[in-house]
Amino acid sequence: MEARTRGRWWRAGAVLGVALVCAAAVSLFRSLPKGDVDPFGAVMGALGVLLAGAGLAIPVRQYLRERESGAEGLLAKAVRTHERSQYDNILGPSRVVMPVRFRLTPPPGGPDEGPVAAVEAEWERIAHRYLELSGSGGRRLAVTGGPGSGKSLLARALTLELAARHAEGECGVPVLLPLSSWSAPLEEMRPADEDFHRAFRGWLVEQVSGTYGRSPRLVERVIDDAVLVLDGLDEMDGRDDTVRPRARALLAYLRGNRRRPGNVIVTCRTRVYESFGAPVPLAGAARAELLAVPAGMALAYLRRQSAWLDGGSTDRWAPLLEDLRTAPDAPLARELSTPWRLTVVAHAYHAPTDEPRDPAELVTRWGHRALLRRFEAEYGGGEWWWPWDWDRMGLRERLAMAVDDLVAEDMRSEVEEYLMSLYVPSALASHPRPRRRYDADRVHAWLALLARHREIDGYRQARLTPSLYTLSVTRADLAPHRLWPLGGRRLVRAVDAALASAVALSVTGLALATVGLSVDLVLCFLLVLATWLSAAESWRHDLIRGVRHISAPGGLLGIPDRHLTGIHRLVFGAWAGGSYGLAVGYHVVGVEVSAPADLPRSVWGAMAVGAVLAVPLADSLSSVETWSTVKGAAHGRRHRVFLVCAALRRRLPLRLGSFLDWAHEGGLLRVDGTSYRFRHDEFEQYLWRRYWRPRLVPAAVDAARQTLRDGDEAPDRGVAARRIRRGVRDFAERSADLFLICPDSVVRAARAAEEELTSWAARLDSGAGPSEVAGQRRRARQAVRRFREAAEGAR
Repeated sequence: MEARTRGRWWRAGAVLGVALVCAAAVSLFRSLPKGDVDPFGAVMGALGVLLAGAGLAIPVRQYLRERESGAEGLLAKAVRTHERSQYDNILGPSRVVMPVRFRLTPPPGGPDEGPVAAVEAEWERIAHRYLELSGSGGRRLAVTGGPGSGKSLLARALTLELAARHAEGECGVPVLLPLSSWSAPLEEMRPADEDFHRAFRGWLVEQVSGTYGRSPRLVERVIDDAVLVLDGLDEMDGRDDTVRPRARALLAYLRGNRRRPGNVIVTCRTRVYESFGAPVPLAGAARAELLAVPAGMALAYLRRQSAWLDGGSTDRWAPLLEDLRTAPDAPLARELSTPWRLTVVAHAYHAPTDEPRDPAELVTRWGHRALLRRFEAEYGGGEWWWPWDWDRMGLRERLAMAVDDLVAEDMRSEVEEYLMSLYVPSALASHPRPRRRYDADRVHAWLALLARHREIDGYRQARLTPSLYTLSVTRADLAPHRLWPLGGRRLVRAVDAALASAVALSVTGLALATVGLSVDLVLCFLLVLATWLSAAESWRHDLIRGVRHISAPGGLLGIPDRHLTGIHRLVFGAWAGGSYGLAVGYHVVGVEVSAPADLPRSVWGAMAVGAVLAVPLADSLSSVETWSTVKGAAHGRRHRVFLVCAALRRRLPLRLGSFLDWAHEGGLLRVDGTSYRFRHDEFEQYLWRRYWRPRLVPAAVDAARQTLRDGDEAPDRGVAARRIRRGVRDFAERSADLFLICPDSVVRAARAAEEELTSWAARLDSGAGPSEVAGQRRRARQAVRRFREAAEGAR
């Protein structure tokens, strides 16, 4: 690819050089009869220009060679700078790192065949174990764990540690890449083919270049020996996709392609990794399984946070510690068994809020005693033998019965919802750069709308099946240039196309009205062409122009790419606009001159005005994207239209880029590759549920209550049965997606209400007696009431 690109540049340069030589020769021979040109002086001047150009090209080429020779060092420095800032941002100001236990299984055929005993270690220890691995095909490691076990944070810490070891010559340059950003059409390629390798390598170069701000040529030189840290193998396909063709294709490529990379680290959820079936899904890889955090380690982490924030006071954690030790299998203990949940608790109970929270409330509401009370109230009220048998049991026997029941699952859902609801307010309270205009309610609403962005990726596939289940299987990729549908798909496209078309018509109409079909219309051609190309592209739903991601300095001769892009736009706009203004101004003034120096000042003023006004129109050259801003080209124009539309509809702030940066600094968002992501999948899921719950749950409740009213108001039993069945169908359609956005208790209540309403219609059709029908009607009303109460409690 690089040789092909270089060949195109050489051919373009050769064509341009021939054109210049021909133009100079024509001008020279036309001037010879008049004696206006000295041939010898012209030749010497041309040679002087060529020698000066060659003299400039030699040091430039030498500089580029020296820069490429230190490619590994430049990339390693960029990796350390970028990943350190992201790692520190995730840890927060306390910089308290929780040690995570892991079980290391060596690769097959190694000297220590078989599982190694679980060891407690800091995450840097995994880097040491990784460097101890050996193999003919390179070092390979699979990091697995449950949701929230710290896989992504471990991948970042591992990248940092390996980048430090690179300076000592122990490994290649590590690069962290989110696998969810790979969108190659894998169904058209086989993993063992060369096309698959080229697609994968092209994606690597693009992601590394965009993430770390280094040129693709520099990345090409070092990517073969780099350590690829591939985060999120389970995120390549849909969350509930059991086949997982994309992940299987990547594993097959890493196993069987002859040009596959050797040094690879992959993170994946344990359940997904084990579902691939092979003894070692990632061929030749060791496996580091992240384990649950025990109660003692969890409380030690929380107390270290307290010692940093609360002046060393740790007494308030005593009730929580006691409950976790007493009932390690209770819902509260299970919820606090992962680093992510402990981070949420640390945020919620350490932030300096106006109303200080006490972690003892967790024990009061969801501790083991609360579990036993709810379990007893659920099952003990209607059984005469319950009090006698229940009183004979010990505490452990009671807990063993309760923790495996649906009541415990409901309590786990309640703990998760409560902790997630505290995350945003506590993050705002402890933000290093607070802003008064960002209150918790608005931040919640904005983030919830951004979480809904996941539907954009699955929009085309879900046109025929508009269920939320189809739309919610992908994670939200918050690349700024792809957020525009959140402002309203039709509205943003219509405004964008209208503005671009109005500009194109104005520019063309003014040119034709003043210049006409004369030779001078050629001076207006570039600007007219650019505006019409921009207008034609604005009507497309998927913009075809690419976006270059910039997150660190890089470019030509030390000049950053964003500055080079600005220079290109400035030169093109000034040239095209100046020519357009010159032609229009000359024909408007209508004077005849024999030399450019005789042009009136008004024409020169029109030329200057055209040059200035055309610079914004020159954005059609290219698009540049940082973490929060899109500049230039169709993407940049549509992004600005989207910001205005979303702000006018009160959906998102007008300065969305500043808000995204602010949320990133506060730990609500993170940066993966070249785009934003939510801090954690569970946080995104909570925000997504928060967006859809007030839109779907009331409709389902109203459908159930309307079914009751239709049955009560029917004139006879046959009409009542038909109305109830029709209402049950409507209720089932409206409650089909409740399992995605509501706790299990609400879903069970909805199903119970549907069953009781269906039974009521069946009683009416079966000819049952009035007392039996009345009893079923009463049970249906009670079921609908319980569903309404459960739904209101979940909002």
